[in-house]
Amino acid sequence: MKKSPSQTRRKWFARRKRRTGDGVWLHAAPTPRRREHGQMERWIVTAVLCLLLLLAGGLFYRFHFCRNRQFVLQNLSIISGSTISEGLVRDLLLRKQAGPERGSAPAEFLFGPNIAEVREELLRMAPGIRTLTITRRLPGRLDVRIVEREPVGRIGTNDQVIDEEGVIFSRSVGVEHLPRVDGLDGFSVRDGGHQGGLGLAAVRLLAAIRRPESALPVVTVDISRKDYLLLILQDQRQVKLWWRGMEAASGSESREALAKRLRKLLIAMAMAPQRQEWDATVPDDNRIFSRY
Repeated sequence: MKKSPSQTRRKWFARRKRRTGDGVWLHAAPTPRRREHGQMERWIVTAVLCLLLLLAGGLFYRFHFCRNRQFVLQNLSIISGSTISEGLVRDLLLRKQAGPERGSAPAEFLFGPNIAEVREELLRMAPGIRTLTITRRLPGRLDVRIVEREPVGRIGTNDQVIDEEGVIFSRSVGVEHLPRVDGLDGFSVRDGGHQGGLGLAAVRLLAAIRRPESALPVVTVDISRKDYLLLILQDQRQVKLWWRGMEAASGSESREALAKRLRKLLIAMAMAPQRQEWDATVPDDNRIFSRY
């Protein structure tokens, strides 16, 4: 005889419960296999829901912002330095217009350009950019702010310069007065390259002597020596220079040691202006300068 659904349920609950001596009914604990199966189902449902939310968010962004003519690029504000032209930035932004309406729309969409791609390409094209920020401002404004690197010395033979962080880039305007760094390997002198070791020590020196309290009329810094810098001054005086931590990657202690040594060097040179050769490589700071 076929059992009714109610009888089946009662039988199932009877298996799931047991009666204690005090007359209290206790539920039997679920089996580990059933528990693991339930957890797996919850994880699958959660993953599917997250995927659906991501797809819905992407579609909403694409159709509500990227192709919405309420957000049309009406004002493009570009603040750049002396060498990165506004036209270059503007052309790159318009080339990166996204979607099938690229090149055919009567007005550019504010959310059309891919900001990440524009930023990456600009930094690759112009290693002389120190910082670059691109900000959208509703309903129709895009702000681009560029801060260029400040060169401290000339390097190489193709209008290349180097900044305080040791980054090499090209610049041909307003760099004629900068000191020159000699003795570098030609293969390491390329745009976007980064100097370390004595090359980094040289640019730290060039950045330090730009300050009034450490001003030194350096024309050339030769880094071809093994463990010191050879400085050529405007009046053809020569200085061998070394300081503690000059090749260290961390710059704070190195800069402090360099500033201290430059102060002592300037005092010694002021007391003996006729001396043409100076040796500032002795580790003892109390008697670091001797004639060679």
